[in-house]
Amino acid sequence: MSLRTRYITVTAGLVFLVALAISVGAYSIATNQLENQVTQSLNNRATQVLKAFDNPRFNFDDVFGRGPLNRALVEPETDSITQLVSGDGTIIKRVDYPTLPVTPEDLAMSDGTQRTYYSTISVEGREFRMLTVAAPGGGLIQVAKGTQILVDAQQGMRIWFPLFATLAVLIAAGAGWLFARRISKPIETLAATAESIAVTKNLDSNIDVVGTDEVAQLGRSFNTMLTALRESTERQRRLVQDASHELRTPLTSLRANAELLERAVLSDEDRNAILKDMKAEVDELTELSQELSALATDQRASEATQEIDLLDVVTEVTERAMRRAHVPITLHATADTHVFARPSQLDRAISNLIDNAVKFNNGDTPIEVHIGARRVEVRDHGPGIPDADKPHIFERFYRATSTRSMPGSGLGLAIVAQFAEDHGATAYVLDNAGGGAIVGIQFPMVA
Repeated sequence: MSLRTRYITVTAGLVFLVALAISVGAYSIATNQLENQVTQSLNNRATQVLKAFDNPRFNFDDVFGRGPLNRALVEPETDSITQLVSGDGTIIKRVDYPTLPVTPEDLAMSDGTQRTYYSTISVEGREFRMLTVAAPGGGLIQVAKGTQILVDAQQGMRIWFPLFATLAVLIAAGAGWLFARRISKPIETLAATAESIAVTKNLDSNIDVVGTDEVAQLGRSFNTMLTALRESTERQRRLVQDASHELRTPLTSLRANAELLERAVLSDEDRNAILKDMKAEVDELTELSQELSALATDQRASEATQEIDLLDVVTEVTERAMRRAHVPITLHATADTHVFARPSQLDRAISNLIDNAVKFNNGDTPIEVHIGARRVEVRDHGPGIPDADKPHIFERFYRATSTRSMPGSGLGLAIVAQFAEDHGATAYVLDNAGGGAIVGIQFPMVA
């Protein structure tokens, strides 16, 4: 069942239940009101007749004389009948009105066992509600009022209320269909776009978004996702192209050296030199593959962030670098060194910063590593970085003209920049006042 069908079904069902509840309630209230009006009319009529018995001039045998009872009996009535039953069973009423039935329950009241009695009777095919009251001094007062208006009202409600409920359901279903169509159409467009992208692999399609509701927000989120996918795909494409270009040089060199080794007239000195070059090329390829793997892997999915003390990580990386490169490194720490990061990714980024400084540092001058204020920066005392190259040093495979003859893949600082982007941090480069360069990472405020 589609979303549109479910929405229409639920809407129509709810409206039907509401209309049914309203109809039942209105039927009950209207019936009670009409019954109360009939009962009140009977009570008022009986009270009017009873007042005639309290008059000193009352004469039961002369009810059609000039006394007040006569006026009560002969007064015109609408849908009402009034009659008296004397103690001996004589019925006194208007001759042009039908006679009301006298039941055993009515006669029992003349013995004083009960003062009032309500009943429903049928007279000449019409339904009446009758009130029987014991008259003072014996006898009965019977007052009946036709309930045809109640019957007609009930019959009308039984006809019109179902029609009203049906009409309400149809209107609700139609309105629900229009609303559901308006809601579901963007979702259907979103689904169609997603299916088209899955088939064609074309990420250039966007959804036209209008409005500010949740569905529009979904469309904007989908467009944002497409933009991120396009950027990711473009980065991967450039990474593959750049990697292919960078791999071509060491592979060509390896092939050339392998062809030289095939020659039988090489001296031992030449052969050893060629083997040394080939080992260096293999090491360069190994380093390049590792760095490419680090750039291509999404560390955000494989490792969770945690609170880390930069002092601990930098101390370990610095000691490891000094053992490997035999270069003096000094560590300077101030307060506020705790950050949130992924441990392995942080270790790799700091290692690349230090390795980059080791590569360009001059002589035995110590490399300085400063941490504090949620920042880590490495200062070398090498030739520095020209201003023209500073905007590009964090790009993949970028190497300044003056450093292209030096070993390296041009990916170390790109990995640092990727780490900074993944953690909401900032990678930066500055000139060192004593000569050389300062490359660092500024972390955001701790949440």
